[in-house]
Amino acid sequence: MADTKQARKKKAQQEARADRFWSSFLFTENGKPKSSLWVYTFSLSIAFIAIYVLCYEGVIRLLSTPLAALPVWLGNGIQALVASAAGAAICCVPHRFFRDKRLVFGGHIWLMLYALAALITMLILLRGEREAVSAFLIAFGWFVALPVALGTLLSARLYRRDHRPIEPVEPEPEWKKYINRR
Repeated sequence: MADTKQARKKKAQQEARADRFWSSFLFTENGKPKSSLWVYTFSLSIAFIAIYVLCYEGVIRLLSTPLAALPVWLGNGIQALVASAAGAAICCVPHRFFRDKRLVFGGHIWLMLYALAALITMLILLRGEREAVSAFLIAFGWFVALPVALGTLLSARLYRRDHRPIEPVEPEPEWKKYINRR
């Protein structure tokens, strides 16, 4: 009897949490998103993915031939580092223009969540086959872990430097409305 009561209570709590989470994506009566931060950071994360892919594509086109004489791991490392640095720099440029300094950092947090989900999924799908796991981890490190880590570190540093919490504005007292200001 007590177990079913606790199970029902736990299920009701989980449903309430899920409802609160999903309701943040709904719109208000005015058509505005309830949680614009989530929507904006998610959209930025999609744009960041495109930017990082384009940076890697550009670096591979430009640096493959000049770095061909180097050992493969060194050439790949240089290309990954250059592409990640360029992508992180481009992705962090909007931070300067946004009033809300959480947006770029939030976009990179989404990227970390995507990377973590991809890593866990691939490790489950590969089922511990050593060669396949090692090949995947090498590619994951070059193309995902490095740019996401570099971008997140840079955006976190910018966020910590520039973020100032918004102070609540006190409403004007009623008596000030009737004073003639010149």
